[in-house]
Amino acid sequence: MDIHKLEIFIDLTKTLSYTETAARQFTTQSNISKQIQALEKELNITLFDRSHRQITLTKTGEILLSHAINLIAEYQLLQQDLQEQLTKEELSLSILTIPTMANYQGFSLITQFLKEHPEINLQLKEGEGNQLLPFLEEQPNHLIFVRTFETPPLCYDVWLTEEDRFVAVIAKTHPFAHRDHLQLIELKNEQFVLLEKETLLYQPTIDLCREAGFEPQILFKSSRVDLLLNMVSNEIGVTILMEKTIEKNWSESVKIIPIAPTKVSYLSFLSKKNLQPKASQLFWNYLKEKGKS
Repeated sequence: MDIHKLEIFIDLTKTLSYTETAARQFTTQSNISKQIQALEKELNITLFDRSHRQITLTKTGEILLSHAINLIAEYQLLQQDLQEQLTKEELSLSILTIPTMANYQGFSLITQFLKEHPEINLQLKEGEGNQLLPFLEEQPNHLIFVRTFETPPLCYDVWLTEEDRFVAVIAKTHPFAHRDHLQLIELKNEQFVLLEKETLLYQPTIDLCREAGFEPQILFKSSRVDLLLNMVSNEIGVTILMEKTIEKNWSESVKIIPIAPTKVSYLSFLSKKNLQPKASQLFWNYLKEKGKS
């Protein structure tokens, strides 16, 4: 039995109008009539009394209606269960990423992968640094795109995409704006606007300043790189950021200067070892092929 015929039948019992049901089903009145007639022929019963100006449901139609409602509900439940299972086991890929992923090669790898595998259902979410590793423990089809300063634990598969390093960002009007390199100690008397602790870049920044020989004077903290850059361009402090988190258009508003000392970070995809369903395997195989080319 065609489930769609039952759906049309149920709709017609509500409207008692071929015209209205046709509009609700985005089809023609004649098509609704054909579907109902086909259902009546298949069951060898009359579903509607058409002898009056307005159609009415027959007794046999009432019997079918209660069963049809249950059949549709069960069919929808079946579809939902099957889809959830398929998504969970085969074609679902969940990636939690640092908010600045679009600035890195990892984002290009994901977009190209999806073009080659449109069947994959990708769920891409942003998370701060302290949320990333716990995300991997939730389900085996989860991956993360993460920034690390050290080698990740051996229980993870790791695919390194690139490196990044800290730089100073100052206003175009700053006395140091003509410089192409800075010793970080030269900024010790500046007011700093920095990323918040949750980004996991705050403490490495503080450690870098201490390594240079001073404690930074912190005016403001935010999780938003663009807000910090706006403040710097308006001469409200200086900042230290990872170079590639700064979009290229900002070079017109601020001066980005390499510093010493600096610290290198590593941008990588991570997943749990030996816990990869089909979607994850496809993605890791794609990364390996890209590594060969």
